[in-house]
Amino acid sequence: MKIFYYVLIIFVFSACSISSEEDETNYGTSDGTASAPMELTVGTAKSGSVGRSGYSYYKFTTTSGAGSYKLNIASLAISDSWNSSASVYTHIYSNSGYTSSSRFDSESCLTDCTMYFDYDSLDNNTPYYLQTYGYGAVTYSLTVSKGGSEGSKDDPVGLTVSTAHSGTIDNLYYYGDSYYKFTTSAADNYTLTMTNSDELGCWLYSNSSFTTSAGYCTDGANISKTFLGLSANTDYYLNIDGKSSTVKTTTYDITVAPD
Repeated sequence: MKIFYYVLIIFVFSACSISSEEDETNYGTSDGTASAPMELTVGTAKSGSVGRSGYSYYKFTTTSGAGSYKLNIASLAISDSWNSSASVYTHIYSNSGYTSSSRFDSESCLTDCTMYFDYDSLDNNTPYYLQTYGYGAVTYSLTVSKGGSEGSKDDPVGLTVSTAHSGTIDNLYYYGDSYYKFTTSAADNYTLTMTNSDELGCWLYSNSSFTTSAGYCTDGANISKTFLGLSANTDYYLNIDGKSSTVKTTTYDITVAPD
């Protein structure tokens, strides 16, 4: 009988010990909800957190112009993670429904990092939505800021014919894009000149959806390309695209002028 009581006591203490260890798990807290995300201000750091196996929701508005934006995650700390390769997973969406069809990009990091959202160009004065997932109880500081590329397909930067514009681009092959629009004054040949020291490419389009090609440049530095027979008083659209194999921001002057 004594043996039975000893076994019972050991079992009770073991159960208490296991329960105590489970209770010590840090599940953390999450920010915002899908219907009421926490507001982030472009260029301003915001302290936040996401719970273990939970989601936090954020919203920011692109007040620094159309183009690429990036998210810096700093002071990243995690406890009780169940994944050794990632502490926080981040999605960016174009609408508050957080649907896969509106998702631009998804990235994860284990330590402080900067997420570039695949260098997609965002429209100006437009709300975008972030969703973070915690592989553990995570705390961090979030800062959304303007990237190097300018303009977007829906909000291209306007160029004045025969006037130089100082431009920039996130120069990365297949990803970096800057978008421009100009209006011809008369039917003529028009020459695009750029002072880009790094290799870039360019495409000219005759429609605002950037789908009908009206010419292209040979990839290279210091681009000079003449587009023949452009119509009078017509809008044309330029897509400058990156060609670098490593991430860099390339600056240039860009001018479109009639011959």
